[in-house]
Amino acid sequence: MSGRNEWLLRPRNGLTVWSLYHLVVWTLVPLLCNTCLPLDSIEAVMWGSQWQWGYDKHPPISAWMPELFTDLMGDAGLYLLSQVCVVLAGIGIYRIGRLLKIAPKQALVAVLLLDTVYYYQFISVEFNVNIMQMPFWAWAWYFGLDAVQNRRLGSWLGLGLCVALGALTKYIAVFLLVPLFAAWWTRGELRKALLSPGLYAAGAVCILLFLPHFLWMKDHDWITITYGLRRGGSEEAQWWHHLWNPMEFLLTQAAILGPLIVVAIMGKVRSFESAAGVPGTVALSLGAFIAIALLSLATGMEPVTMWAAPMPLAIGLWLVPRCNLDRFPRTVMTAIALMSTVFVVGYVITYGFGPLFRDKPHRVNYPGKALAAEVESRWHAKQPTPLEYMIGDEFLAGIVNHYGKDEPAVMIRGSLERSAYLTEAQVHQKGAMVIWLKSRNAEADQTTPLEAVFPDLESRYPQLIQEPDLVIPWPRSVNPKAGRYGIAYIPPTP
Repeated sequence: MSGRNEWLLRPRNGLTVWSLYHLVVWTLVPLLCNTCLPLDSIEAVMWGSQWQWGYDKHPPISAWMPELFTDLMGDAGLYLLSQVCVVLAGIGIYRIGRLLKIAPKQALVAVLLLDTVYYYQFISVEFNVNIMQMPFWAWAWYFGLDAVQNRRLGSWLGLGLCVALGALTKYIAVFLLVPLFAAWWTRGELRKALLSPGLYAAGAVCILLFLPHFLWMKDHDWITITYGLRRGGSEEAQWWHHLWNPMEFLLTQAAILGPLIVVAIMGKVRSFESAAGVPGTVALSLGAFIAIALLSLATGMEPVTMWAAPMPLAIGLWLVPRCNLDRFPRTVMTAIALMSTVFVVGYVITYGFGPLFRDKPHRVNYPGKALAAEVESRWHAKQPTPLEYMIGDEFLAGIVNHYGKDEPAVMIRGSLERSAYLTEAQVHQKGAMVIWLKSRNAEADQTTPLEAVFPDLESRYPQLIQEPDLVIPWPRSVNPKAGRYGIAYIPPTP
């Protein structure tokens, strides 16, 4: 083993370098490549600016945290927040490894190998609810295992806290309990856990923290529940969906984990000694995947690929000891360096240089700041007061909310049901601007009219006035191309 590998495989050194790599490289790369936050990130900040106990798609934590970080650091704050989630989750996995008596070097390698997985590098910069869940899954598992092993009330309370915060990020977080209970069972600790008063104290903490959001859901017709059902598509499932959807989900996840699995196979083939697995690690690694697949099999729902982002966090804790991967540091480090290079270079080419050869820009290459400035300029040319309301889709109206100085609240797609933080009367009283994309090519003959996007808007706001289109060049494009945006003005009514 080279001196460099030996130094990196000391737990403190390795975790420090790994953490800095994520916090620095994966904050700066998107910051330098992108001119606009991704769709999910824009949507999260748009929600968070209203500080509600829930939103039309998700609970509040994944909106509140982006609002805090972007208030402090702008776009860099949101890229940093994504990496904070990854790093906290990785440290949690290391702590689980040590708790399960896995050797320090093996536990470290289990964390480092996360960098061979798409979820924890390339796509991790696109902050969304799935990224936000990661630390809650890892630390819930740690607290749950520690609570049973060491009979610590503090760890039971930590479990309740993590499950509550996870569920307040996205309801699918309750699936983190499946691997935990399965791990207790395979380790012979399930009965001890079920008989412990601490488990019920954890449940009480979880319910208490979740209660404000539950009451919000009740007052808003369970809007987040109905969204989740629509997103999974179980209501429209055909008979063959019950078979194909879970199989497709598992095959997709296997492909995403392919580089890590290849490294594990290489280690297993090269190792002449059999190694026993660590009890509980298979359950932590595969439990959630199996639970989602079984749910899909029963209901026909179509699991979304990114739902699984926190699920394989512990897979290294299973594969590293089982395949003796810590004995082949050069192989492991080469695989990590190779995949890191592929992910970073792939991101730079796709988004940093994408505008040079794409006619259709990625969302992260939209003219976010210029678009927001133009919309607010149109408003202030007519009104001395701040722009308080925007009507548009999550992305374009969200851009004005995030990059505009007035930070207007958004009526999402013109729907009051989806925008429970405002009312029709408020929009009439204060006025609003409407925005929609007419064409990505400003020279196109056919464009999208207002009535095609918002069919009832003119009847709801008879005072609405359509403004001349906004034509804004695409950033960094070598071709003189621009997007065309429809703009409408709703004057305030006394």
